[in-house]
Amino acid sequence: MFICENQNIAQQRIPDTVAPLIYTKPQITSRFSYFLKLWSLKIVERAGFAIIRTLKPAPKGIRPSFLKTYPCRPHLRNRVFIPQSRKPWQQLPVYLDLHGGGHALCDAQFDDEFCATLANKLNILVISIEYSRAPRSRFPGPTNDVVAISQAIIEDGDLPIDKSRIVLGGFNAGGNLALSAAQFPELKDKICSLVCWYPVTDFALSASAKQSSRPYRNKQDLDDFKDWAPLWKWAYIPPGRDIRDPLLSVRYAKAENLPRWIYMIGAQYDMLADEARETIFDIARLDGQERKQGLDGFVKGTYRWKLVKNVRHAFANNVTNSRSKETEAIDRMRTEQMLNSVGEWLLKDPWGTSRSDS
Repeated sequence: MFICENQNIAQQRIPDTVAPLIYTKPQITSRFSYFLKLWSLKIVERAGFAIIRTLKPAPKGIRPSFLKTYPCRPHLRNRVFIPQSRKPWQQLPVYLDLHGGGHALCDAQFDDEFCATLANKLNILVISIEYSRAPRSRFPGPTNDVVAISQAIIEDGDLPIDKSRIVLGGFNAGGNLALSAAQFPELKDKICSLVCWYPVTDFALSASAKQSSRPYRNKQDLDDFKDWAPLWKWAYIPPGRDIRDPLLSVRYAKAENLPRWIYMIGAQYDMLADEARETIFDIARLDGQERKQGLDGFVKGTYRWKLVKNVRHAFANNVTNSRSKETEAIDRMRTEQMLNSVGEWLLKDPWGTSRSDS
């Protein structure tokens, strides 16, 4: 079914308490199919990008300053980007980045261009955190990785960190992990804000429900891996887990368990846009009228939502689509606009407030 641009999406706030929804193990034939599909995709992804990185090495300007591991997770290498304009004595705000990939694909290197650009644009320290991936590491393994490594980074005396101005941000699965990890008490009070780019927030929704919630430009305008939701669940969620656990489906997280400042970003032509919007609507406690007025964007107190128009999922770090030159130009323009918007917001609000309060 194709949805017109001006469709009105029903807005409903989730109740304060919800019944558990236990994830059950798929049938053996489905598990075998998921295994073959996912590991085939992993092999193709790794081989393809290894070839690309060999034949076309990343320009020096977007490479990390250095890589760093910590005793808490010695097998995970994190990528540190120090801005070129930093003075030797400067303690810098920090943006901790979490890459996307459905909790199962990609690695921290995929965000190098974004991280280098953000570091130099804002004169901040950006660290791309690596986390273990499904299906070898299922929930809550990646969340625990993020919590442990984030704490190690914050306490690292060798890095020029302003501890009062630390942001956790992520794309897709990384946005989910940011909202999950930030709920841990040992991390929540050390993070002043979150920036979540087109995150998956509700594993309780079916793929068909997600697909029916977004507008389509034409019959070819479909989501990548649009029917893979059962596979991602199998890869990431252990049988017997409550799918509505707020650390997993962060749609059910409470505002009081999250950092004070949150910027949520969605893509107009993305099956994940509506659940991201509903999540920030609930966190910000918008009423019915505010929800109708805020479909494309709103600012309420310390919360902000922006629906980026004319783009698909992963527009800011696209690694799956074969894009036309026109589409790539639009994606780059929108990414630049959003980097400016996020940067202005961080400097004025979370970081500006943190500095004035300290």
